[in-house]
Amino acid sequence: MENKFKKFISEEIYKKEFAKGKIHFSDRDGMLYKAWGHVFSSHLVGDYVEFGVYRGDSLVKSFRNYELFRQWLEEQQSSSEIWRREVAKNYIAEKHYFHGLDTFEGMPCNEEENATFQEGTFLADFHKVENYCNENNLITNSQLFLYKGLFKQTACELQKNLIGRKICILNIDSDLYESAKDALEIAAPYLDIGSVLMFDDYNAFSANNEKGERRAFKEFQCKNKLLWESWQAYHFSGQSFLCVGKKS
Repeated sequence: MENKFKKFISEEIYKKEFAKGKIHFSDRDGMLYKAWGHVFSSHLVGDYVEFGVYRGDSLVKSFRNYELFRQWLEEQQSSSEIWRREVAKNYIAEKHYFHGLDTFEGMPCNEEENATFQEGTFLADFHKVENYCNENNLITNSQLFLYKGLFKQTACELQKNLIGRKICILNIDSDLYESAKDALEIAAPYLDIGSVLMFDDYNAFSANNEKGERRAFKEFQCKNKLLWESWQAYHFSGQSFLCVGKKS
């Protein structure tokens, strides 16, 4: 009963936040709100993919923000304006799926020389994450795919589930250079103009261009045909980008 009450209160708070808008929030939740606002206002079709799930907090926050905009879209079907009803009716048929990838065994052995990201940190329990997602309707709505293992090991399974689909929001929270590099290479074929790319620790390692996610993204941009534009900074070291075009 207590958990149900807490869930009810939490949902009511989220509804009020949506009414007021979290557009000025600069934390992770605010970033995810803006990302989904971009997706829904642009009518993008695609999935949310997160590399580095840890305990599932960002994954659940993303889904809850998605639900807010989904509810808003449903309400648009009763609008007094015909064009709003038609747009909502056409777009609401589209379903977005959520994909979370992690070893759930903490940071792998690495040479980044950072105490925060040393081997074994950020250890999480796969089943606890799964239960947490289930409590927040991700599993009951059949919209969640969780992948346990190194990114390269689970890439084939992810790619199988993404056949014929795009990634509208890519959230890379894997911190390390090698992990971010693998995540970008795996996700690249499914990114397109309008896709949102989030790096939770982009400015880690003192914002050194030769370390972590910064290095991985710098190399990725040199090799990939997509053009990216800096968008929103968030939390302590997060940075997001928008795909705005393709190289000729």
